[in-house]
Amino acid sequence: MSDEELISRIQQGDKALLDPLIDKYYPEIFRFCYYRTGSEQAAYDCTQDTFLRMLRFMDSYVETHKFKRWLLRIALNVCRDYYRANPPPTVSLAEDNWEQYDEEGRFSGQFLCSEENDSRRNAYEQIEISCVIQKCLLRLPEYQREVIILHFYLGFKVREIAKIAGVSLPTAKSRLKQGLDKLKRFFQEEGIHEENW
Repeated sequence: MSDEELISRIQQGDKALLDPLIDKYYPEIFRFCYYRTGSEQAAYDCTQDTFLRMLRFMDSYVETHKFKRWLLRIALNVCRDYYRANPPPTVSLAEDNWEQYDEEGRFSGQFLCSEENDSRRNAYEQIEISCVIQKCLLRLPEYQREVIILHFYLGFKVREIAKIAGVSLPTAKSRLKQGLDKLKRFFQEEGIHEENW
């Protein structure tokens, strides 16, 4: 059954069809919320709030074949509300626990893989790179971070992003370019080479 049929029947009172609709979009909304908040628990909370708002406003939704965009717009607003209520802490480099890093800036804590086990070391390095990328994303201003997440992680075109974010096309393009420029600089500061982006 298509989204249009599901939504039409839900609006007519068939609430049993909410489950398939939520199941279809839950992973993507969770992923978006996770990249926006940087916290698994916050992502679960924001995802739940997104679907609660969807339920509250479902009767006012007018089918335009853009349900996913409408739902992401709700998720974007939920994440913004989350940040207003829970501003992210500012992190100073002086607060990092530098004893766990070697002279070259690599983590040297006790769970670092042994020299003999390259595959485990490579897996750990990939996880470490992912954590650094997430940290760099969180350093971006909210409006640039959301455009980058929508484009690179969820695959939206810039024109669609402009509509989701409620901004003009040139503004969306500018935010994407400025965000990418900052990310590149952050990655270089963190020692992540271009092939790992």
